[in-house]
Amino acid sequence: MNSLTDSQSNSAPRNSKIQSFLEALRNSQNQGGENRGERLTTNPFAEFQQKKEIEKKRAEQFLQARQQEWNKVYSAKEKQTQSRISEIREQLKILIDQVHRLDQNLVKAASAPIAEVGEYHESFLLRLQRTIQLFSLEAQDTNSWLTLYYSRSTKKGYYLGMAKTGGTAFTQANERAVATSVG
Repeated sequence: MNSLTDSQSNSAPRNSKIQSFLEALRNSQNQGGENRGERLTTNPFAEFQQKKEIEKKRAEQFLQARQQEWNKVYSAKEKQTQSRISEIREQLKILIDQVHRLDQNLVKAASAPIAEVGEYHESFLLRLQRTIQLFSLEAQDTNSWLTLYYSRSTKKGYYLGMAKTGGTAFTQANERAVATSVG
């Protein structure tokens, strides 16, 4: 009988360990079953769609922020260009006034009566003549450049107008390719 009680007393701690293990296993299976039930009720496709929508909104916000930043930079450059153009125009007006006064002074110098004729007057008038010749060469170059600029700008206006009305039939025509090719 001693051997029986010894085996029962030895099996009791083993049984309690086994019982606690089995209870832990049942509890984990019950919790896993609850999670499986939750997993089955949630749709993985819907979660994917939500993540995709969130990512899409982030991308749109980024693009909007970038576009706003670009607009600020572009408008700042445009304002800077406009202010620079207005400064250049003011400087041109000042130069035009100076050239107008120079023109008047040149007319006076060329038509002024000379009281006593001498080498001084001859060298003065020769120097004035050379200076006017240099200015006239520059003026001729400037006039031809301005004429060419205005003729090109009117042609460009014509081309852009025809491109708007004719579309690709005008801009991609073989005749246009030959006419606008370089060389």
